[in-house]
Amino acid sequence: MALTKQLTVMLENRRGALAELCSKLAEKAVNILGLMVPDQPGVAPIRLAVDSHDAAKKVLDAMGVKYIEEDVVAVSVSDRPGALGKLTRKLADHNLDVKYCYGSIVKGVGKATIVLAVSDVQAAAKLLK
Repeated sequence: MALTKQLTVMLENRRGALAELCSKLAEKAVNILGLMVPDQPGVAPIRLAVDSHDAAKKVLDAMGVKYIEEDVVAVSVSDRPGALGKLTRKLADHNLDVKYCYGSIVKGVGKATIVLAVSDVQAAAKLLK
């Protein structure tokens, strides 16, 4: 479990916009660890967890893309039925609300990474050690 920063990028929902963002990040060797893209017309909030936060911010600044930073919790859970339920139950039992979450998994590795925005990041970090 780790506290991390997430970037929420305000990106126009148009063909190629996401490809451009991802390509520009790749040019600077920024690896996307987690990504959430909503189905929303107009300008949409794209949430990114990356391995090089400062490099990603430089890319976004150079692109002229607006973004905000937010503290989130990144948790590694087993790739088994009930793992996410156990994690979120633990948060709920300690009066911590999940605002939203997203995840990624690689089959065969046995682990998934879940990024959670919660009501109290510090408390969640202590609880999920």
